[in-house]
Amino acid sequence: MEIKKHNNTKKITIAVIVVVIIAAIAAGAWFFTRPNNDNGQKSNDDTTQDEDKQSDSDDDADSDDSSDASDKTDEQSNNQTADDDPTNGGKTPPRYEGGSVQDSDTLTGNISGISVAGSNLSIRVTINQYITDPDGRCELTLTSPSGATYDYWSDLIQNPQSTSCYGWDIPVSELGGNVSGHWSAKVVVNGDGRTGTFTQEVDL
Repeated sequence: MEIKKHNNTKKITIAVIVVVIIAAIAAGAWFFTRPNNDNGQKSNDDTTQDEDKQSDSDDDADSDDSSDASDKTDEQSNNQTADDDPTNGGKTPPRYEGGSVQDSDTLTGNISGISVAGSNLSIRVTINQYITDPDGRCELTLTSPSGATYDYWSDLIQNPQSTSCYGWDIPVSELGGNVSGHWSAKVVVNGDGRTGTFTQEVDL
């Protein structure tokens, strides 16, 4: 009886060892065959989060582009308004308030030049309106530094959209022989029932 009990104990010990070995083999097999999420590969949750971040980034970029495009459109609109509206600093203000410069009740313009050229005093006048009156004329009055006055006149010259006085080239000898000093010039223009007066002072 004692021999049999010893044999049973031996069998149980062998069976336990076998079970432990099998369990160890199974654990090792599971360890080496399980999916590896830590070896440079991302899980499905990580991939989904990255895709969401990329989508948010794309949405932000689209929003910025849309905002920039809107700002550029507003800027272009503002520039267009400024150009079209002379009262807002546009580039093409009217030459005469209230309508075309041709509709002005008086003739407008200026003495465009007074200078000594050789032995002559040259004077030129520009008129903004187009004058068709064949009897229109320009009357010049010069006042010298000493107070002496000299009167001259000239015809009108029609330009495409304006008019000019024919101009004067007055010999210096007619003006006392010396034109140095402060001179005053006044030009009165008449034509088409309208009148304009232009004045200028100059040191020669």
